[in-house]
Amino acid sequence: MSRPLAVVTGTSSGIGESIARALLAIDWRVVGISRRSASLTLNGYRHIEADLSNPTTVMTTAETILREEGQITALINNAGVGYFAPHEELSTDQIQEMVLSNLLAPLLLSKTCLRSIKSTNGWIINIASFSAHERSSFGATYAATKAGLKHFGDSLFEEVRKSGAKVVTISPDITRTPFYDDLPFAPEDDPLAAIEPKLIADTVLHILSQGQNAIISEIVMRPQRLLLKKRSRRDS
Repeated sequence: MSRPLAVVTGTSSGIGESIARALLAIDWRVVGISRRSASLTLNGYRHIEADLSNPTTVMTTAETILREEGQITALINNAGVGYFAPHEELSTDQIQEMVLSNLLAPLLLSKTCLRSIKSTNGWIINIASFSAHERSSFGATYAATKAGLKHFGDSLFEEVRKSGAKVVTISPDITRTPFYDDLPFAPEDDPLAAIEPKLIADTVLHILSQGQNAIISEIVMRPQRLLLKKRSRRDS
């Protein structure tokens, strides 16, 4: 029996890298997509460097994977970008990048991979954000893209559930990743102030271990404490 294949976006660091490592550890094959090169060199891992804010690149990359790697058991839409500022201060390019990377790319990847995922009774797992569930001052566009991703997942599950395909949304709150490296805020060093990426990866494995008669369709994850530190632009 061939090893199941997962396509994971945003595997160059953080949550995506942790998910890829967790899948490889249970003998899955993983194709990772990110705009930066990945540090993973484990057996069973293939990396494709691609800009997910380019719709044409997204489609051709997905088609290449299907043609060269075969049937897909899981698509994990994890890659994302965030800019946080008063809405009128965001540039048009920043707004466009968030919409294309956080929302359009998962929609296009899901469209291209869906027939394969139906044939394997597989999963689409969308990594959204707690921002999808609350108002987000200085993050309106980011929250809108993540809320759109959540609603897409909810709606797509209703559409495809009879086929055996499963669609799950994970909405993590503050997670200790390089996502905050260039932002004016970050989680405090207190270990209870942020989710570790490995916990999200373990959650993905738990989802994939469930039987066929019922699925976990949505998980919201929050750190025990909400402790953020502000940073100057020089610090970030």
